Amino acid sequence: MKKTLLIIVIMLLPALLFAQTNKDKERFAYVATQMNLSKEVKARVQPVFYAYMKELHAAKDIYDALKEKNLTAIRKQTLTAAQANALNAARWRSDEKVLEVRRAYTQKFSTLLSPQQVYYLFSYANDSKSKWKK
Repeated sequence: MKKTLLIIVIMLLPALLFAQTNKDKERFAYVATQMNLSKEVKARVQPVFYAYMKELHAAKDIYDALKEKNLTAIRKQTLTAAQANALNAARWRSDEKVLEVRRAYTQKFSTLLSPQQVYYLFSYANDSKSKWKK
């Protein structure tokens, strides 16, 4: 039984690692629609877009995880100096990582799209939730 379970887990692991959130799928659908991408271009851009979103989420999680841990103190406005310093440092690290990810993916998208399309891809991908979740 344990061997069977282990085999199932090993077989499903790649699917779990590359699974995209519904938000990311909706976001890509919105971007592709707004940019009027052909099926061929969409098929080439989609895996790069999902990799971009995965790295972007990881970069943002640097700050978000610490913020979540200190949420009660933040809401009650009772942060200690150490907590505030840690949150500020995490925010800067997160912002730096986000910038690194965006620069790296600008290069990757540039191999698939024109400079104008890369610009619009980032613009549409960063649109507010209300726009791409329709």
